Amino acid sequence: MPPQLPDDVVEEILARFPPDEPALLVRAALACKAWHRIVSGAGFRRRFRQFHRTPPVLGFLRNVGYGKEFARFVPTSTFRPRRADWGGWRATAASSSTDVARFVRATRFYPCRGERRDFRALDARHGRVLLASMPWEPGLKVQGLEVWDPVTDELWELPDVPHPHSPTSWNAAVVCGAHGVCDHLDCRRKPFLDVFLDSRPKKKMRLFVYSSEAGTWSEPTYGPPSPTNGVEMVPPALVGNALHFLIDATYIILKYDLATRTVSTIFLPDDFISDFAALTTTEDGRLGFARVEKRTAKDNRFTVTCIHDHWSMDRSIVLETLLNVDACSIRNDCVAFAHGVGVFFVGTDVEWFSIDLKSGRVRKENYGDGFNYGVVPYTSFYTPGIALLGP
Repeated sequence: MPPQLPDDVVEEILARFPPDEPALLVRAALACKAWHRIVSGAGFRRRFRQFHRTPPVLGFLRNVGYGKEFARFVPTSTFRPRRADWGGWRATAASSSTDVARFVRATRFYPCRGERRDFRALDARHGRVLLASMPWEPGLKVQGLEVWDPVTDELWELPDVPHPHSPTSWNAAVVCGAHGVCDHLDCRRKPFLDVFLDSRPKKKMRLFVYSSEAGTWSEPTYGPPSPTNGVEMVPPALVGNALHFLIDATYIILKYDLATRTVSTIFLPDDFISDFAALTTTEDGRLGFARVEKRTAKDNRFTVTCIHDHWSMDRSIVLETLLNVDACSIRNDCVAFAHGVGVFFVGTDVEWFSIDLKSGRVRKENYGDGFNYGVVPYTSFYTPGIALLGP
């Protein structure tokens, strides 16, 4: 019988398992009692996160329309949520029907809830997802916000926010409540903040902050005058201590500093079209945006533009060549970005693709049925059985 490896050597090996394949740790834990003890230990899970640093993409919330709207979790891993669909809850654009926010998995991660009817996914950050109950009927406003942890299946219902003017005149974001002092490797047991941006005709834009510790919304912070066409409902970007919201048809980004609670604006390039973009971030902390430009019927360019001293284009890619699809099927209103990972999602009429610009990997993702209204990528570390294993 060969000599048994020391625990510290085994831990070094297991810590190098790919974080986007959590099922591999399960298999390792089942190999023997000694390995099970290592994998189930809180110290190993902390070391695992510290070794990899960047949480993997476990999947994305896909907002789907069927005559009703729902949010569905689509895994891109071996993770699966207990709930897959979130009906009537929403995250980006609206439809003339009820939609579903649906989780699409990117790994073998299975969230407890994968779908929520009458809900739509708005934002996902630091291991949590922000959902909005927002049936699309004349005169109805957002009916409620919820924060969901797909790994532990914890769900927090937020108190009512000030009612916006119309279903497309607001946006919201979720962030770790310890932002600025947290390394964001494991925010699961830390408080969270929700930032709600409200736009009203002939009034100044307002921002309210909800604290899970206080359990209440703050007094409003006022910004510039509200745009005529409201706020673009795409996931905001977090750069440093500031959230950035894309403002519809005004060619500006609204910057909200979480530390000072102050508002400022960033002007976009003159040729910018906000309907066709996703806000992005870079490893060195720069803000940017990605969009699909339909230059001709057979020329769809995926472009990434970032701020240096000024706006400048970093990448331009011919999508039909990269994805090997018909150019006419590429949708310029279906672009998403996984912050911190650098993975983009681009949609066609019938499927979604993930694009890792750093590695060059392109992958077709599970699309499912129903009409698509955008996706919200979800990143988090996940160790199977975390709810039972402790912190």
